[in-house]
Amino acid sequence: MNALSRFMPSSLTRLFRTNAHKAETLSQAQKNFFEAEGYLILPGFFSGRLMATLKHHLDHLWETRSENLAQVIDCYFGLPNEERTWFRKAPLQVRDAPYKLLDLHLDDEIIRNVCAAPALMQVIGGLLGARPMVCNSLLFERGSQQYPHFDTFFMPSATPNMMAASWIAIDPVTPGSGPVYYYPKSHVIPPYIFSHGRINAVFAELESGAQPHIARIIEAHALERKVFLASPGDVLIWHAQLLHGGSAIENPTETRRSLVTHYWTERDFPDPGQRIDYGDGKWVLKRAHQHVVDAESLAEVDAFLATLTVTTEMRAGVPHSFDPRLYLARNQDILRAGVNPYLHYIENGRLEGRIW
Repeated sequence: MNALSRFMPSSLTRLFRTNAHKAETLSQAQKNFFEAEGYLILPGFFSGRLMATLKHHLDHLWETRSENLAQVIDCYFGLPNEERTWFRKAPLQVRDAPYKLLDLHLDDEIIRNVCAAPALMQVIGGLLGARPMVCNSLLFERGSQQYPHFDTFFMPSATPNMMAASWIAIDPVTPGSGPVYYYPKSHVIPPYIFSHGRINAVFAELESGAQPHIARIIEAHALERKVFLASPGDVLIWHAQLLHGGSAIENPTETRRSLVTHYWTERDFPDPGQRIDYGDGKWVLKRAHQHVVDAESLAEVDAFLATLTVTTEMRAGVPHSFDPRLYLARNQDILRAGVNPYLHYIENGRLEGRIW
């Protein structure tokens, strides 16, 4: 009997129903703390048994990855040789370096039942003041080693600050495993504005503009860096504008498995057709998997671009660094719809925080 076969669907259902012991209504003190500090810690929110199940499940995903046609992985995350590819093509040695699996919740019921657990959704909804839905998920096996950043660089909500993130510890987190760090009260500092006049990142300006700005505000506001040394089942929730990142990995032999989920709300997606309702308050944004920018997809993009006429007005309406080729390759729903990338960005993409 393998590790997963012990958990048949009925057993998993019971496990998810009993995994959280803090399903009570969010207290006013917790809400006040979140508003003032920009984060909330829920110790032991999920059971150790459930976290052990997730570890076994991750092993199972790697063993069966050749069968997964849609899943995408960022290999060697944060390293010079970082590469986005199909999970089915990822060599096993990728597990020895930082990586992240993208949006498992779209197809994987076990992952979805954790990141959209009713008790957790209740807490997120209480903090945001609106019913939440999962908009993306990231599964890490090792520390991210990310520079300090705001999540709104990558996924700003249409309504300011109507987004939150949860970080669930699957492994024990030690100082050497690259723990998450965060800066309390950083969420109340005015956000960085990129050249297009918005807070979602122009990627070419992250290193030259946003990162120096972050270093300046840390010093100017004397922000205190805190490190989250978590136990399995602990949950850290942070505000959309809380500055955070991943510490350096001092012990490369240690894993730091974690599940990160970002949530938008019904305020920005009121149409039921924009989401999937799995019952018990588990709402998920209806969207496709991430896409891999490879030779095949770029050839398809180039063929489509060759059919378009791009006017001077269109070029003037997008940032100087806008790359229509990468925009279509990374947002293939636009390519499939046959929409001019310049017009889409001007009319919709910049508001949606689309990347290129």
